[in-house]
Amino acid sequence: MLIPMSHTQWLLLYGPLFLLRLSYGRAAPVDADYISDSKMDTGYIDEVMRQAKAAEMANFMNESVDPCENFYEFACGNWARINPATTLNQISTGLFERLTEGLNRKVKHTLNSENDALDTAEDVQVKNFYHSCVHVHEVDRSYRQKLKNLIAEFGTMPALVPAGAWQEADFDWLETVARIAYRYGLVIILGVEVTKDFANNEVNLAYIGQQEFPLETRSMYLDDHTAVYRSTFQASMANKLMTFLGMKSGLAHITATELMDFEVRLANGLIDETDGLDLTDISQLTTIAEMQLAYAPVLNIERLVNISLGEQVNDPVYDFNSQYQQNLMRVIGRTPKRIVANYIFFRLIDEFAMEPGKTLAKRQEKCISLTKQYFAKNLDNMIFRRYNNNATASDVELIWRQLKSTFEQTLQSDRSLNWISRRTREYAIEKLAAMTLQVNSHANENLTEDFAGLQLQRENYIENLRQTRILGASQQREHLHKPVKPLEAGDLFSYTPANILVENAIKVPVSLLQPYYLWAASYPNAIKFGTLASLIGHELIHGFDDAGRKFDARGNINDWWDAQSTTNFLERQQCFTKQYSHYTYHGMRLPRSNAQSENIADNGGMRLAYAAYCRLQETLEATVEGRRQLLREKLPTLNYTNMQLFFISYAQIWCNDAHTRVRNLQVSTDQHVPGKFRVIGPLSNFDEFAKEFQCGQGTRMNPEKKCKIY
Repeated sequence: MLIPMSHTQWLLLYGPLFLLRLSYGRAAPVDADYISDSKMDTGYIDEVMRQAKAAEMANFMNESVDPCENFYEFACGNWARINPATTLNQISTGLFERLTEGLNRKVKHTLNSENDALDTAEDVQVKNFYHSCVHVHEVDRSYRQKLKNLIAEFGTMPALVPAGAWQEADFDWLETVARIAYRYGLVIILGVEVTKDFANNEVNLAYIGQQEFPLETRSMYLDDHTAVYRSTFQASMANKLMTFLGMKSGLAHITATELMDFEVRLANGLIDETDGLDLTDISQLTTIAEMQLAYAPVLNIERLVNISLGEQVNDPVYDFNSQYQQNLMRVIGRTPKRIVANYIFFRLIDEFAMEPGKTLAKRQEKCISLTKQYFAKNLDNMIFRRYNNNATASDVELIWRQLKSTFEQTLQSDRSLNWISRRTREYAIEKLAAMTLQVNSHANENLTEDFAGLQLQRENYIENLRQTRILGASQQREHLHKPVKPLEAGDLFSYTPANILVENAIKVPVSLLQPYYLWAASYPNAIKFGTLASLIGHELIHGFDDAGRKFDARGNINDWWDAQSTTNFLERQQCFTKQYSHYTYHGMRLPRSNAQSENIADNGGMRLAYAAYCRLQETLEATVEGRRQLLREKLPTLNYTNMQLFFISYAQIWCNDAHTRVRNLQVSTDQHVPGKFRVIGPLSNFDEFAKEFQCGQGTRMNPEKKCKIY
């Protein structure tokens, strides 16, 4: 029900791109819901949609650009003109923003509709939560008092009482955060989460470590070029203190400065993601007693765990990112208790603070986002039940079978991957055979148990949120003594495919099933494989990238690679490190990073989708009906071969524009490179691309030196 904490996020590897869940620049080219319900002749609709797809693809292209010099500009050169990210209300445009907008239209219609026969009892409660949020018209005295009452459950916020009235001696920061964690499931500064053991995914264990950080990464807190984001975030904190707690402007800004400085000092303990560390590097299996010896008396780990979970834990636990705990000991010792208390209580009320939009439409937009945050599974299930088209599932299944069989063939070939030993490739085939793909519809799950005892009403948003978080915290604690369940990630799985390494499973979001974005029955297979198959192939390759290759067929950490194959892998990985660190994005050099999982998956996923498409072509050529299908592998008005359409459609997945104020943010927080290089990088490494577009050796898209792993 709740968004997972930072420890689980390391287990949720990986999704395909930097997602800013904001509106797309234009409406979708076709109202897919209207088409689905239309009574018009199917053949006529198919032809109209093929014409529309051809026109859309052509509109985004700049055919005056030489495809051998800059294929991104060739395929996406008009995107930013048509779909500009020009305001702070629309800071990113791209395919996934379009998918998000399409899904949000369906969610909005569903949540605002009257209850009907399709609604379960849980659906009604989700709608009640949404409507209680929409009913919040302003942050008035009553709203502020409710937030102050939350603080009062755990103590007093120094900034809210007269100078000298706060009793420092009565404040115990560790007990306070532990009580908040027990009550509301929030990890502030330091906390405990119960989730799957990555070394044995048949049991749950406690992970002890850092909070989630609002600015996400170490570089966002410490680098000079990201200072503007820290300033903006600090101003936002000051505004929240004034709006939600009624604090005077001067005091609010002083307090926000102290809170920001404290958070920056905490962030010194975060991992540098460019180091390419994995779970075995940052999670040490230990005991509460051993952690107590390591961190006491500053951090009383035993007390933290006992209060947070409401019991004594005797099983092994994971010390998650010990450098954070070590840094925390230094920071806590040097920080006045008053500042620590203000920070804790600000983080508490920030989870409950919601500034309503000035119009009904803005309130609905905010409340849809909040409802997805807490009830993502239910909303995905509601949309799936109302809008699912069986044709989608068959296309996804066809693509998945084709990708798996193609990659298996590659692994079996002594010629294709001769740098990997035969024995290691046999283990890889075993892992591939066990890998599953699941549409994230939750159609076969019991969603009723998530609402045990919950009675959400159509009014009183804060009380609804309190009850939701109380239940979520209770369910989180119960994981310690219950069988493992599939990992959850809030609304992340609603928008982005992901490879869950600890489950050896790929999740496909409901949003990707919407027709006329990536796929449609009438579209050529070249487009389906250039888009949908490339995305799924990306996730499949994550199972064998620099992190995924250390997980076995059962989803447990177990390095099954022999020493020489590992050495060969690392040498090839370094090729990607060098290649991508030479790219420049709006004057900024991409950071040199040892973590190359996303680039490996981009390259391998595109190659795999292309190979799978070629195999499908060969299969179709063997039958009369298949040859008829091949006649429709081109689009009207687009003078490109089916193979060229594959590459154009692949490139257009990553057409995007980003507001100038978030470009540094993209480079600093995202392991995925900007869209431009998700096109140029993989295609310039692929001989088949150069052949299809007749790019001469030494052109920018056909360099002599190429990087390849899979």
